[in-house]
Amino acid sequence: MIHLSQPLSELTWIPRPRLLALTRLGLTTVEDLLTHYPRRHEDRREFSGFPRDESDTPICLCGEVVKTQIKRFGGWKKIFEATLEESGANALSQPLVCRWFNLHYVQKMIATGQQLVVFGKPRLRGSRICMEHPEFEIIENDEEISIHFRRIAPIYPATEGLSQRVLRGLLHRALEEVDDTSIATTLPPHLDLGRRADALHHIHFPASEAESAAAREHLVFSEFFAM
Repeated sequence: MIHLSQPLSELTWIPRPRLLALTRLGLTTVEDLLTHYPRRHEDRREFSGFPRDESDTPICLCGEVVKTQIKRFGGWKKIFEATLEESGANALSQPLVCRWFNLHYVQKMIATGQQLVVFGKPRLRGSRICMEHPEFEIIENDEEISIHFRRIAPIYPATEGLSQRVLRGLLHRALEEVDDTSIATTLPPHLDLGRRADALHHIHFPASEAESAAAREHLVFSEFFAM
């Protein structure tokens, strides 16, 4: 078991390069890591169909990369495009084109046949529906897929060397190994909002939106009374 005050450097399952990246985020203890709250959640239990019109509201979609290409403009400038097709596509389905401008690392990460989850605003560009510079995550068929897919997935503030996938894995393992008895509940008895340990589990990996909202309420009140 691990404890809230324990330095992350003592955890053998966090490699040194990850520790350096965590330090850049100001995360040096187990408590720092567990209180690195998601900035939002993506509901990956069921995805909407690909849009036919543009929208000012960002949406989360999942599809397979069926084509990639690089377009050049203005001499040295480049656009990398990845065309996604939704699962169960038919003759009336419209693909989604994801575009990144002058982000060379993206073209090294994305290849045909991969399954991507993307988050962004759909825009009409000519006759095509596009997302420009969407947030994306590659879904791999591995033993950890239940952490990242087919669930309400947390999306964290991140930094170079710490992808969403890596952060999610670190948080999931820390929550599994932390000693819940080391997580004190700071709320007064008359506020029946449950244990802080449960709230920390549910703010990161909620089973429902209601569970996430209840965890957020608990943690907001905890910070208020701690001050």
